[in-house]
Amino acid sequence: MDATIQMMIQGYIDGLESMNTSDESIKQEIEDYKKELLSFAETQNDAVTFFTKFQDSGLMAKYMDLSSKITMGTQTQSQASSASGKPTVTPEKWLEPFRTAYNYIKNLPIRERGLAVYRKLFEIGEKHSDITEFLLEVEKENLLWKLSSEDAIGILNITYTGMDFLYKGLTYPIRKNIEAWNNSVCEADAHYLQDCLAEDIAATPPRLLQPEKYVNNLGLHIMIYRGPKGKEGIMEMIATGNCPKPAFIGNASNMAIAKLQARRTMEIIKKSVGLSFDDILADEFLRYKLISTSNVCGLSKAYVQSNPNIIDLMADAFKNEIMTDISLLEAIKREPSLKLGRWRMPEDREVERAQEIARDTFKNLPYFKYEDQLKGNSFHIGSGDGFEIKPF
Repeated sequence: MDATIQMMIQGYIDGLESMNTSDESIKQEIEDYKKELLSFAETQNDAVTFFTKFQDSGLMAKYMDLSSKITMGTQTQSQASSASGKPTVTPEKWLEPFRTAYNYIKNLPIRERGLAVYRKLFEIGEKHSDITEFLLEVEKENLLWKLSSEDAIGILNITYTGMDFLYKGLTYPIRKNIEAWNNSVCEADAHYLQDCLAEDIAATPPRLLQPEKYVNNLGLHIMIYRGPKGKEGIMEMIATGNCPKPAFIGNASNMAIAKLQARRTMEIIKKSVGLSFDDILADEFLRYKLISTSNVCGLSKAYVQSNPNIIDLMADAFKNEIMTDISLLEAIKREPSLKLGRWRMPEDREVERAQEIARDTFKNLPYFKYEDQLKGNSFHIGSGDGFEIKPF
């Protein structure tokens, strides 16, 4: 077992065992929970993701329920047995396992919203010496639930900031999950909202992704028609005088097939999503999906294309050759009215430069801050710098 994970679960185990109880049924619950926790921990090997999976598994909620049960029972026992010298559970003692968890995750900025809840919990603990008054205020603030919900929202939010907001098919589920967590006030509420959301997410993202898939296919057909395997290659053969018959016939065949495929795909796009070619060009996101691009920024936040005239090149081929009835020979001989350059993919140096530009452009976004901190092994601690902290 990973040493860090072992340290974390030991904190929870020690926390439960430190809450003395004479109730045999609760003792058995503690033993059963310890076995379940150890079994779960044995399946984990990533300390950074452990806490999230710990919450998702329901073991965090079970720990909270069990610790509350022990605490409330112990408080009653302590009142009855104070004369015998048995120690009374204090807020400070009750909070020990929470401090163990906090001390580990406090260096992970992606957990800042959850960390803010821990700090609020500790702040209330410092105000009270009586465990009952302490737990009443914790319950009033709903902090035990917020330990789960705020942490989940923080992780989802930081991922969302690193994504291309135009990429609705991928951002929609994250955005809707954030809304669901924001609107939930307890575990049962969260389960209900997630169940409601499941049907919506099952249907909506595929519908949002449908135009992208069609347009991407259209772009591939145009690329084959106009690119190195089609007209571009034939132009190169003619220009260099190196024009072997098999290669020429192969490229010409690719052009003929790609033309038919592009026309058919455009018919499908018109019928299924009601878009024309000009509509595609006018849509910022679909325009990226039409052309051959390289993602240069984490979660598809930025792309690069070496030829600045690539869209004009595709539009010229599509409108003046693919969608017209000119012969294949006429299409090969035809020169565009504008100087559009050649079709080529970005070179490695161009991609590297684009990555630098993208990184500088988005350097202040939480996702990229966190990514940089992980790479540099330097973490901010506690301040919440650059992260939205939901006020209590």
